[in-house]
Amino acid sequence: MLLTLFAACVTGGPADTDDTDVADGVAWYGDVEPIVTESCTSCHVEGGAGGFALDSFATAAPMAEAIAAAVESGRMPPWKAEPGCTEYRDDPSLSAAEIARLRQWADAGAPEGDVSHSVKVAPPDSTLDRVDFTVPMKEAYAPDLTGTDDYRCFLLDWPAEDNTYVTGYRIAPGNAAVVHHVIAFIAPPSQMEEYAALDEAEPGSGWTCFGGPGLADQQDAEWLGAWAPGGGDGAFPNGTGIKMKAGSGVVLQVHYNTALGDAGDDLTSVEFMTADDVETAATIQPWTDASWLDGTGMDIPAGATGVEHGFDLVNNFDTDITIHTSSLHMHQMGRTARLEMSEGNQTDCMLDIADWDFNWQRTYVFAEKKVWEPGETLSLSCTWDNPTDKDANWGEGTGDEMCLGTMLWSY
Repeated sequence: MLLTLFAACVTGGPADTDDTDVADGVAWYGDVEPIVTESCTSCHVEGGAGGFALDSFATAAPMAEAIAAAVESGRMPPWKAEPGCTEYRDDPSLSAAEIARLRQWADAGAPEGDVSHSVKVAPPDSTLDRVDFTVPMKEAYAPDLTGTDDYRCFLLDWPAEDNTYVTGYRIAPGNAAVVHHVIAFIAPPSQMEEYAALDEAEPGSGWTCFGGPGLADQQDAEWLGAWAPGGGDGAFPNGTGIKMKAGSGVVLQVHYNTALGDAGDDLTSVEFMTADDVETAATIQPWTDASWLDGTGMDIPAGATGVEHGFDLVNNFDTDITIHTSSLHMHQMGRTARLEMSEGNQTDCMLDIADWDFNWQRTYVFAEKKVWEPGETLSLSCTWDNPTDKDANWGEGTGDEMCLGTMLWSY
């Protein structure tokens, strides 16, 4: 839709009029507004992840030069996947013509133009087709400020009375200033009493939890969704969905970075889109080397640069596994990360991030789903620079590190 609107502007749309207040025929209304709305305002709204609003002429015009410079450098819109790896859905990257138009607008002094030429575009706040359930934390939580990291789990009610499938979600952090990341786990009916007991055992809302939702077998807990800074949301691709049995609940694990100080209470919620049935049942699969999880196998020495660790696994499941999405997760020391499949000398890149930025993590949906066949190898690798005077390793804290891939797959 963006390209269609942009083409209309440059091939005879309203901005090509002879208005004397529009230098070079470039104006906010008709030319720049559609580009900024489509590609910027999912983050750049009041209170959004972008830190400042660009959702009107009044807010965008003073930032015209900064906007042009950011898109020319490739820093914005944030899309960390390297070109040439594979094709993804929903790529917000701007075309050369769109970048040139934003530069023209800035150089012309950011003219407003005629408001009657405004082309209204719905901002991509969420790619959910609809919201069937909104599931909030039951009460606000004040993060524990005695350390630098507070991992807290909350048991949320699941409103559906019958078996259903989650076909999309959106996690909305209640206090983005302190929320480091969020993982939503399925609490199956057989474990609801155990989770309720954990909640009752600690005063206040929720319970302390590291590495998972808090049960003894938490490494097997099934993910329902996740959020990290810059992360997207929306419908699962290719007719897939994650099954929720009647009587289930949702455990929300929230990591609060309390090193930032007292930034107030949090009331995070999750919006869900559901269906009674789906074409293909799927699961979210976190992917890493189990030997790293004890905090000793992924050493990143103090002062070291370019430290690399990787993990390979051959498909010995005797069945094809269809992979629909990929994402990668590290912390502040991360520099590069890559996820790929290979067989012999043939390599199929799934996600390659050459300039890691903790603030821009998202799930990348493949334009064409990929198949991990028996005998093929799935590989994960990460690199880090450690500028501190302390060794780092795998850990849950903000000052620790991770190398984690996550995929939506079905079989």
